[in-house]
Amino acid sequence: MPPAAQSEIDPLKSFMAGAFDAGTRRPCPLIATRFDVIIDGGLAVVATSRTFRNVERSSIEVTITFPVPVHAVLFALEARTGERVLKAHVRRKDQARADYEEALERGKSAVLHEEVLRGVHMLSVGHLAPNAEIEVRATWAMPLTNVNGHGRLTIPLTVGDVYGRSGLADSDELIHGGLLQAGTLTVDCRDGTATLLGSRLQDGQAAISLNAPVEIEVAGWTPRDLPGRAADGGSVTLRIAPHGGGEAALDLALIIDHSGSMNERLSGAHGAVSKHQAAVAALATAAQWFSAADIADLWEFDDNPGHIGSTRDAPLRGLIASLSVPHGGTEIGRALECVIARSAARDVLLITDGKSHALDVQALAQSGRRFSVVLIGSDSLEARVGHLAALSGGEIFVAASADIAAVVAAAIRALRHPRDASSSADAIREHRGGMELSARLKSGDASSDQTIESRAAAAVVANLRLSGLSENAAAALAEAEGLVTHLTSLILVDEAAAAQDGIPSTRKIALRAPDTFNDLMAAALPPASRAMMAMPFKRMRPSATGTTRSFHIGGGSPSRPASDDNFSLRAFMASPPTAPPQDDIAALSAQIDWDNAPGRLHKGDLSSLDRNLGRIIRDLAKDAACVDWAKKIGCTPVVLVIGLLASAAAGRSRSAERVARGIIGDKLAPAVVAAITRHLSGG
Repeated sequence: MPPAAQSEIDPLKSFMAGAFDAGTRRPCPLIATRFDVIIDGGLAVVATSRTFRNVERSSIEVTITFPVPVHAVLFALEARTGERVLKAHVRRKDQARADYEEALERGKSAVLHEEVLRGVHMLSVGHLAPNAEIEVRATWAMPLTNVNGHGRLTIPLTVGDVYGRSGLADSDELIHGGLLQAGTLTVDCRDGTATLLGSRLQDGQAAISLNAPVEIEVAGWTPRDLPGRAADGGSVTLRIAPHGGGEAALDLALIIDHSGSMNERLSGAHGAVSKHQAAVAALATAAQWFSAADIADLWEFDDNPGHIGSTRDAPLRGLIASLSVPHGGTEIGRALECVIARSAARDVLLITDGKSHALDVQALAQSGRRFSVVLIGSDSLEARVGHLAALSGGEIFVAASADIAAVVAAAIRALRHPRDASSSADAIREHRGGMELSARLKSGDASSDQTIESRAAAAVVANLRLSGLSENAAAALAEAEGLVTHLTSLILVDEAAAAQDGIPSTRKIALRAPDTFNDLMAAALPPASRAMMAMPFKRMRPSATGTTRSFHIGGGSPSRPASDDNFSLRAFMASPPTAPPQDDIAALSAQIDWDNAPGRLHKGDLSSLDRNLGRIIRDLAKDAACVDWAKKIGCTPVVLVIGLLASAAAGRSRSAERVARGIIGDKLAPAVVAAITRHLSGG
């Protein structure tokens, strides 16, 4: 990516604010992260505060995509700027995004919090003015998980490389490789004793690194009724109690991930123990709790699944000894589909780090099987597999550090209990993470005391109700209760702030690479190459034709040197062909860092681009048809070419979409845009 021009950055302010992002050489606008946790009666309420500061000379948009637990429900968002506190409101997802984009077009500051995938959220803070600072505080709640009779809360902060395509635009994707920043944690445990695993709380506080999940264990707590107030004014009561599991015989397909990522070191383990080794050891321990009435089919998978055997034919311990070492990719979907087709097991227990988008959650959930998941490792991802467990009536357990045996045991105990979730107009009962959740709803006036805890209890109860509703009814309930879901988002617009000019430059905050990532890479790389590990990483996506196009901008192409004054797009594309001509504009647009300086590009200023790329654009602008169409819509030919390039990139970049909307908008019909694009590409 081309670096930002020096005129856009005040080096002294950047130095005072913090380090530059290693991948883009731009100042990192995230300057502080804080987690405030309240734990009471088995319910955790987590408020995450992120402070952003703009040390650049024009307004910016800050975005960050991050994992959250699948069963967490986010119900509050506020922003503090100076002495003012603004509170967000819920809108339908598409409308919230439209309101946010409209606010940016008017130059207004706005904050948007979306659930882009179940278990993946995105925060956008738009038009943060130069020298401005804003603190955004988002609050979510969820029941603790029951592990060995203790409550457990895991707050995911990062994720490893994920196999497959998420379906998200590049602008919205999870990326890692950001600066190694520290955060602060406060824990207010009102019932029982809280322990910060892997570290220590002092007076309820700790400094934490953002490259590993936060794991809090709570001992000695007592279940009790937690009151709340529904949006309609009625009262709700939530009760969370440990559930010891059932006595039913197991009819189980055990599926073990042995892809290459399972060979990574397990965070918190003693010695060089891999995630796979820890999983195998945990299964061997769990085998002692299997009885003669239990049936288990054992499978393993990487790119392809393999059947190890069944306890009908051999003891489970012997089957476990036949598991092979990790290698290959992660095709969770293919493995689950194969197991469903070849095994009659009633339940499926998947043990994995979950780092794959390659599964059809809806289709698998309709198979009639119950899927439970044990996620292993500090870089695990709940998003797809956790969603599958939630839809199918299964449970999710996370073992971020070394206690996998206890977590696997908890998952197996839970599977001995039949699926018996129930719901009515005034009562709900469900099992999650080794806990039994029961809720009662009562019409009439509830207590007027609306604390964050009572709001959290009401939000969790509302979230329990969503799965049994139609889409419209679920969206209406989420709007009424102020919940972020796949149907609704939280948005606020600061109408009182001074309007900013132009399109803000987007600064995507990369999550820190997982703590095990550096251990793995540092051993394999020479010292001179290790600095690359800090760069934001995103897996390259294939084009629509299945190929990835690469264009040499800076030093000429094999067919023509960059110093040739007649260097044009057609000559530029004269390199060995890899795609049809109509893809040329799209390929060229992919060379532009639209987030860098979209406001300048919108005005036809090419100074933020590589010199040769700018020359290609100016050459295209000389085309007679381009000149004619530019006159018709009242812009310069260079601006029209930028608009066409932005249109080609709009599906993957929100900054490009804004540039295209600002230049072309509804001035040209889509068919005309396509025709001009084909013409300029030589088609």
